[in-house]
Amino acid sequence: MCSRTNRGKSPKSRSLPGVFKANHFLHREKVENWTLQARDAVIVLVLGDPPKDITQCLSSVDSIPWAELRRIWNGGSSSSEGAVVGAWRNLVVPGPSSMATQLFEGKGHAAVYQKYRFAPGEELQQIILSYLKEKRTNPIELVVDVGCGSGQGTRFLAEHFKKVVGADISEAQIQEARDASSRPNLSYLVCPAEELPFEDGSVDLLTSFTAVHWFDIEKFMKEVNRVVKPRGCVAISTYTVDMSLHYGNCSEKLTQIFKETRDLIFKYSHSRVKHVLEDYKEIFEALPFQDKKRITDIFDKIPMTVAGVVGYFESVSPFQAYMKNEPEAAKTLLQETEKRFLDAMGVSSRETPLEFWVRHVCILGCKGP
Repeated sequence: MCSRTNRGKSPKSRSLPGVFKANHFLHREKVENWTLQARDAVIVLVLGDPPKDITQCLSSVDSIPWAELRRIWNGGSSSSEGAVVGAWRNLVVPGPSSMATQLFEGKGHAAVYQKYRFAPGEELQQIILSYLKEKRTNPIELVVDVGCGSGQGTRFLAEHFKKVVGADISEAQIQEARDASSRPNLSYLVCPAEELPFEDGSVDLLTSFTAVHWFDIEKFMKEVNRVVKPRGCVAISTYTVDMSLHYGNCSEKLTQIFKETRDLIFKYSHSRVKHVLEDYKEIFEALPFQDKKRITDIFDKIPMTVAGVVGYFESVSPFQAYMKNEPEAAKTLLQETEKRFLDAMGVSSRETPLEFWVRHVCILGCKGP
């Protein structure tokens, strides 16, 4: 069947009912967590009933958003080994460098992301700004926000610095960012996080908000080291799954409803979300600066509405996978969740304000001389 590939190891095959084998012909050596580049071919050798075996293969793998896949049947021809079913270039899940495009590219998703994703909270903002005052003596001329999405964090940076560039691999997200702001010191470009179009040692501050876990971390860190100036800084952050809702005396009930819905949606999470669950520990270790620290106890209270909380659920990539796989069930879940919130609060308006509490992790680093 589809082969799990660990770093530096060869693919392994695992038997299923019907005896399913797969050989992966890869264009690169490292493939992580059942992940292949979309350009990589998968040649599938099947003994028995090909369609049934393929279905079993797809349904047996954990932690992959199969709703992102497009099933392509090319037929097959017999051989002594079995039937060569096909080279499924569009069947495999994209690797890290193209994953963000696949998960966040849709125009509808980008619009929801723009509307409901929140900007970095006040506490996180102040921690980043205070760190820069501590480490920097020269003016900050150029800030690059990598994986900027629809620009929530990028716009915060533009309020404080002379020139800010937001970069993202998704054209749809960048278009949303451009439509949302026209500040003269703020611009956006479409590019991979692993191939930044900036000169060596040209960036004073490089940031990334809730995005690095989607990157090819090794390649991204090489780019960070290349483009950041000596004494330049890095601020990489993510919000965690430690979230709660607060409204009057029903905060505990609201938080329980929130967690129940989140757990249902997150069954469709990609395996790379593990970096968030581990508080970006591996990402911190990969940052090639000696002067660095990781702060894991940043708490922000974000003003929101019931509609905003439901919209946040709609904006996350696991929900988009859920929608593609089970659209009616996904829509029903959001409708029922909103009703449960309103009933618990004893209100009828989805615009009723509440507080959304969230814990952030932030990695801060300063490049050596």
